[in-house]
Amino acid sequence: MRASPLLAIGPSAPGPALRRGALIAIPVGVALLYELGTGAESKGAIATGALFVGFTALDAPARTRAAWQAAVAPLVALAAALGVLTGPSAPLAVATMALVGAAAGYCFAVSLRFAIAGLSVALALLVSQGLGVPVSHTLGAFLLTGFGGLLQAGFSLIAYAAGDRTEGGGEDGWSTRGALRALATNLSLRSTSARHAVRFGAALAAGVAAYWLLGMEEHGFWIPLTILFVMRPEEEETFHRLILRAVGTAVGLVVATALSFWLEDDGVALAIALTVATAFAYGLLTVQYALFTAAITTYAVLLADTLGEPALEAAGQRALATAIGIAIAGIAFLIWSNPGEGRGRPRPGHVAPPEATAR
Repeated sequence: MRASPLLAIGPSAPGPALRRGALIAIPVGVALLYELGTGAESKGAIATGALFVGFTALDAPARTRAAWQAAVAPLVALAAALGVLTGPSAPLAVATMALVGAAAGYCFAVSLRFAIAGLSVALALLVSQGLGVPVSHTLGAFLLTGFGGLLQAGFSLIAYAAGDRTEGGGEDGWSTRGALRALATNLSLRSTSARHAVRFGAALAAGVAAYWLLGMEEHGFWIPLTILFVMRPEEEETFHRLILRAVGTAVGLVVATALSFWLEDDGVALAIALTVATAFAYGLLTVQYALFTAAITTYAVLLADTLGEPALEAAGQRALATAIGIAIAGIAFLIWSNPGEGRGRPRPGHVAPPEATAR
């Protein structure tokens, strides 16, 4: 899934992608209406679980999507709980992020869909580490995030039962044997996937260390969040995403700040705005990366506003964190690039057997 140039659309057609994004956003919206509309103590935890798991198998038909989401939801819940446990300690947070990030990065050896599942787990870890949730809430983080993930999977099943038989992306089936073979085959630093795993884990750990060193207590996790979304195994694709991330973030900050002042403290209206932002984020991920970034930035800043932080302050934190994350991702490739990339020589690729792809 390569990001399209700034003024281009693709690889997915906008219409079907946006319709599917709207469908997957429904469980997130339901959770948001409950949590924000009623002032529930979960404060968005259920919706966040549904949001994370919703990225999994985003391109798949409803039944396949439900199976993937049900499998990933417990892992996302475990990652959220682990993040609460390790978040208060800088050394633990950095080390845990390095290990989980490396594992997520190595998932690219199998397939893009498997990689997105791994990234969803890493995403849950880094967000829960950065929110400063008390350790006493570890079980609650596990249960609420897991419930949100299963809510997403359950809705996909409902969509299938209701007649959603739309075919999705081009991946042709799951083979455990093929996946294990791909993981074993790529277990060498000559493999792009293995090099990406090491580089990705190290960059995410550096992002966590950066917000601890800089004292960014509120939204420091936006630094590794930027790294997670922009870094790919290929250097060219990563630097392409860095530019689109910067442009999309700037647009999203303007939109989110304007919406915050317009909607003020109306919980229901904010829940609807967050749901719309989620739908656009899901729908635009495979259509235009800059617009996806604008949508997910709008979601992040508006959600921070609902938790009591002024929108302008949250926007400033987002801008700074994005800039730092972009810098770390770029430096990671400058320090340790893939052999031959950008120098006219063949690049070592990962070797994933056809049967390892996932659907």
